[in-house]
Amino acid sequence: MKKLSISRFLNLLLMLIIFLTNSLNITFATMQEDDENPNPTPKIKMGGNGMYSLEPGTKTELSIPIINTSSDYAFNLLIQAKADKDDTPFNIEFLENSNTPGVVQRGGSVTLKMNIDVDKNAPSGTYPITLDFSYTSNKKVSFNNSDKLLIKIDNKSKQPSVVLSNFKSSKDIVLIGDTFNIKANLENMSTLDANKVTVEIVDLDENNISILGGSNSIFFEQFNSKEKKQLSFDFATNKLTKEGSNKITFKVTYYDINGKDYTQEYKFYVTTSKTSDSTGTPDIKITNVIAPTGTFNVSQSGTFKVKVKNNGSYNAKNVKVSTKLPENIVPTSSNIVFIDSILPNEEKEIKFSVAPTSSAITQTYSIGFLLEYETGNKSKEGSDEKINIEQYAGFNVNNPNPKKDGENEKTSSPKIIISKYESNPLIVEAGKSFDLSMTFKNTHPTKTVQNIKMYLTVEDKTEEKGNVFAPNNSSTTFFIDKINPKSEVSHVFNLFAVPDAKPRSYTINVNFEYEDANANEYKSTELVGINVKQQANLEISEINKPMSAIVNEPMNLNFQLYNTGKVTLSNLLIKVEGEDLETSGATNFIGNFEPGNTEYYDGNFSSNTPGEKNIKLIITYNDTDGKEVKKVEEFKVNVSEMTMIENQDIPETPIESPKSKTPKIIIIGLIFLVGIGTFIYIKKFKAKKEFDFNE
Repeated sequence: MKKLSISRFLNLLLMLIIFLTNSLNITFATMQEDDENPNPTPKIKMGGNGMYSLEPGTKTELSIPIINTSSDYAFNLLIQAKADKDDTPFNIEFLENSNTPGVVQRGGSVTLKMNIDVDKNAPSGTYPITLDFSYTSNKKVSFNNSDKLLIKIDNKSKQPSVVLSNFKSSKDIVLIGDTFNIKANLENMSTLDANKVTVEIVDLDENNISILGGSNSIFFEQFNSKEKKQLSFDFATNKLTKEGSNKITFKVTYYDINGKDYTQEYKFYVTTSKTSDSTGTPDIKITNVIAPTGTFNVSQSGTFKVKVKNNGSYNAKNVKVSTKLPENIVPTSSNIVFIDSILPNEEKEIKFSVAPTSSAITQTYSIGFLLEYETGNKSKEGSDEKINIEQYAGFNVNNPNPKKDGENEKTSSPKIIISKYESNPLIVEAGKSFDLSMTFKNTHPTKTVQNIKMYLTVEDKTEEKGNVFAPNNSSTTFFIDKINPKSEVSHVFNLFAVPDAKPRSYTINVNFEYEDANANEYKSTELVGINVKQQANLEISEINKPMSAIVNEPMNLNFQLYNTGKVTLSNLLIKVEGEDLETSGATNFIGNFEPGNTEYYDGNFSSNTPGEKNIKLIITYNDTDGKEVKKVEEFKVNVSEMTMIENQDIPETPIESPKSKTPKIIIIGLIFLVGIGTFIYIKKFKAKKEFDFNE
């Protein structure tokens, strides 16, 4: 068996002494920290601005910083989310167990990840969510607090629009006593779902026509956006059914997500006869109504196409087709069309244009079309017998600000508006020039504007430079000879944003002075918005970083940060990353870093394995645009195992403070005991050597 040498034994003994000394120092440091802060109080809060804008029908992942703003560790952190309203139109899902991060170090932060799935029918509004935080201190004391997270939803759709259209009868002429079928298309033309949709046939008793199959209605619990279905109804006539044109009324009722109801009525006419022989009698039908697609704003015209066909064998004369318009819808073309004659089997197409007034509201209006013609027969009173037929189609209107009832109509005057404008770049940097392009439109349908003077003014000023925007080798005044009705003229201004402009949105007044054809003078002002940002700038001093280290021994990084820009840097975070590193003492969340301020960073980290380590110092913050800026400093550290030094002298005992006296006495006692053990071991070893020599 190999014997243990004295030098090797002394090395092992020295390692034991160093280990015991370090353990006692760590214990003493913890005791001292507890003495300095006997009641640790961690504080958890939500970082960021707390407001998130989401769109209906989308699923969005949110990353929310959760910050420990205290100088004490927070343990066993649990985050729970609860919507403040029972009818909140979205679902919340935590990702990657980010709501149970466990420990948050003092001044540190974690990231809460949530999926927000917004219903496509979600009403516009702001919905608060309460984030509840529960955690403990290192003394096992429990803490609870909460923060508000706001979800903003902007649903541009106002209401569902369910329309019944494209009516078709299975028979052009229905014999009295016979059956027939009517088909029509039911379509939700909006981006919102409709609820409890009912299509009901009403007032059949007036014509002595009955519906086959028992029920006179069709019901849908939900009718999705853009959904389309073809409906079919079977009818029967009897001996009391009136000969000629008979009206059948379809009533459509539905509800939006808020429970508001909407009703529309559609009329379709069928021709009945006692005999199938229609010789000598015209039979005029509205075979199809093609409605304009899309949504129409105030004064914007939409054109309907109405197809009329003579299914009889006799020439139809004095045919009149006209529109039946609801309130707030006006014709923009002739609303009555006369046709001298329509030959048998001939089909004619007629166009009608309509537009909403300023009093129209955002909804689908039913536009009626009336067909009237003479049969060539005489009525009982001796006058020419006439047939009247109606059919309806939908017209989608958008007017977010309808004129209120009682407001007086004013004489129409020409107006110039800015139909389009664009800043290049989109966000202007202070101290640099930019192009502002604008398009000016004369909105009047008939009047020309002339002698137009247009100039820019800005009311916002800075303390040093005056006006925020100044002309850059150009003028802020522009002259236009004339703009014809509904025409546009474009111009580009080159402007300069002064260096000390604060980062925010500024308003530029675009002033117009012009005349109409009668030399009447007009003045108006339009507003455009320009976003200005200041360049964020973070400077870092020389970084004091380690070049080599021992396994599990702390390594130190320190440097200074300077905000040399003119804007506050938000969510400033400093952390260290690398392989096999313990970095709990190297993360520091500063939060808002004001311009002109200085911060000092002093962080410690260690490695638990030897070798050359690639270390990253990462600094992140958000600039004024909300974009994350990342600075990365990379360096290498050679980490080695602890080595023992032969015959190492024991250092002199330093002067002890009163607080450290007890641990030091323990250390001296341990060294004394180890020394006695060493002395006894050496004596026995020498005695054994002498015994062996005598042997």
